[in-house]
Amino acid sequence: MNKTSIAVAVLAAYSIAAQVAHADHDDNEIITVIGNPLQHISNARVSSSSNTEADFGDQLSNIAGISVSRNGPVTGLIQYRGLFGDRVGVSVDGVDIQGAGPNAMDSPLSHVLPELGMQATLYRGIAPVSAGIQSLGGQLVMQSDMTMLFSQPNGLQLSGNAALISPGEGAQYQVNAFYGFDDGFVTGAFTHQQRDEREAADGTLIPNTNYQRNGVKLGGGFTTGKHSVEVRYQQLDTNESGTAALAMDIKFIDAAWYRLGYRYQQSDNQYLTVNWFGNSNQHTMDNISQRMLMMASMARQNDTDSLMQGGDITYVTPLMDGELTAGLAHKHLGNNSIISNPNNAMFFVNNFMDVEQDTYSGFVEWQGTVGQAAVTMGSRLTQISSNADDVNSSMVMMSDAVSMLVNAFNSTDRNQSDTMVDIAITAQFELSERNSVFAGVSQKNRAPNYFERYTWLPLAISGGMADGFTYIGDVNLTHETAHQVELGFTYTTEHWTFSPRLFYQDVNDYIAGTPTTNAAAIMVAGMMGASTPFQWTNTDATLKGFDAQLSGVITENVNLNAVASYVHGTRNDIDDALFRITPFTLVSHINWRTRMGSIPLTLQATSELVASQDHVSALQNESKSAGYGLVHLSADWELGHQWTFTAQIRNLFDKNYVPHTAGINRVSGVSVPVGEKLPGTGTEWKLSASYQF
Repeated sequence: MNKTSIAVAVLAAYSIAAQVAHADHDDNEIITVIGNPLQHISNARVSSSSNTEADFGDQLSNIAGISVSRNGPVTGLIQYRGLFGDRVGVSVDGVDIQGAGPNAMDSPLSHVLPELGMQATLYRGIAPVSAGIQSLGGQLVMQSDMTMLFSQPNGLQLSGNAALISPGEGAQYQVNAFYGFDDGFVTGAFTHQQRDEREAADGTLIPNTNYQRNGVKLGGGFTTGKHSVEVRYQQLDTNESGTAALAMDIKFIDAAWYRLGYRYQQSDNQYLTVNWFGNSNQHTMDNISQRMLMMASMARQNDTDSLMQGGDITYVTPLMDGELTAGLAHKHLGNNSIISNPNNAMFFVNNFMDVEQDTYSGFVEWQGTVGQAAVTMGSRLTQISSNADDVNSSMVMMSDAVSMLVNAFNSTDRNQSDTMVDIAITAQFELSERNSVFAGVSQKNRAPNYFERYTWLPLAISGGMADGFTYIGDVNLTHETAHQVELGFTYTTEHWTFSPRLFYQDVNDYIAGTPTTNAAAIMVAGMMGASTPFQWTNTDATLKGFDAQLSGVITENVNLNAVASYVHGTRNDIDDALFRITPFTLVSHINWRTRMGSIPLTLQATSELVASQDHVSALQNESKSAGYGLVHLSADWELGHQWTFTAQIRNLFDKNYVPHTAGINRVSGVSVPVGEKLPGTGTEWKLSASYQF
């Protein structure tokens, strides 16, 4: 780690803490506790007034174990304890988002549109089976609290937010409306975001960091007696946005989702919920709109679409000294992808054709007390079946190798099925009024996704891993099975809470890329100027590490929140590291609540320390990275009950750095050489004004 940068970051955070610790105080006490060790969840507020990233991924830094790997400004992939992509479950307002792009350009984070009371909630460590299907890498829920929405006062609430971000001439506008009445509410939100290219600390333009998006979210709820109904709809349209770490950029993404929910409250602790939901995406990407092209024959456009529909039913009832939860769910997913050359109408690749996946799942879970322990135990049975139609390409007539790949795929039995059993048991033992011990064990599973099974032509499709290699699939892949053990404790005093966790996870049949022996695929890759392609293969992997949360009060008006995370990931089939694993990270927030005259003022100083990473994947040519330290500042002024002004500065000391999880540049003719990691941003500022009607 760069000792100078870390020292500066630590000293800056310490000096600010020392100054605020000796400042005058008023009678208000603000205590912010990030994480709830007793319920094994961590929370972070999601707001349009405080974000600096277009997809709000920066607001997850308060949650231990989470990081965001970026391939573009609206293409952030959540990584939790070394697992990312489909291994981490993410739901937005109760909908499991399924993107259209096989490289996760439209990742779940890109579908977030904040509204009143929206929070990100992570089931820390071993997620209960009730939290979601295929939650091998945890479950993150981003939604507003419905109880809070139903309890809002009657009448109209309007709020607006406008923000300017520089450099890059960024702008963000959002309007929220809420109307409450005796038996329910209606709500709406509109957002617009845009920005040009961002800059590194040395003035280098970071290529293809532009974006432009517009979105609207509508919803409402109604309750009568023991019955309540809720409906949600969101449309989020992304226009030209860059993804320099991938082979193409976003031309557009038109994404919509909906959810209709019903709840029957039989008694205070007995209820039934039913949900019906769906998600539709139209997504076009290309390599000509936003980057230089060497030859017209190399132009490519990929038109993709996805459609997801599903429903679930859950029943909760008292049982013994706790409650029993049982549920059933079904989800149908369809994907298509056709690659063309805008300069050659004859060229085509039917990449994914009518790919379908059906998920059927049911679970039973009990949560209650056994002696002195709070216990959660449950089991989930899931069956996932998938299929795909025949493929084809205009290159068949010109290449025997492509013809062989097409014929081999079309003659293969593509109807596959995986049956998986998840088990999760966690217990918290109260040792004293202030101390407790946590322990958990689990078995979690994940079925191969459609591109891991059905990629038949060597293409740079890696689910967002973005390592620069081409991949082909394996129809006969089996599902991953992870066995995890977790241990931790929680120590509390009158003003402080400290909660560290150790974890060890062994993943059998871990799906990773291995150099293929398929002669036809090797020949096609050579024709395209690529190295030997990888093939998705069942291997084994181990992930181990720890994370910790610390929160408490320094003085009456000053509080500290800190999260630390470390993970070590290795492949067991070969002596190699897992790719793109976040190094040790310590993020500390110091908040000071004071007044400037009669005006309430909140100041925050953030220290972000990231260690070097030398445990890297040799197989995937991953480079080592240096550590760094950053300092960020923000201030909120509250003028009356209506106006709030926010000023933020990111990377206060204009540190030049490269995040280890940054993508590798694939855009030629720009200031960052092709094949080098994309640098982090230099000093950036954001000014935001919010008005509450």
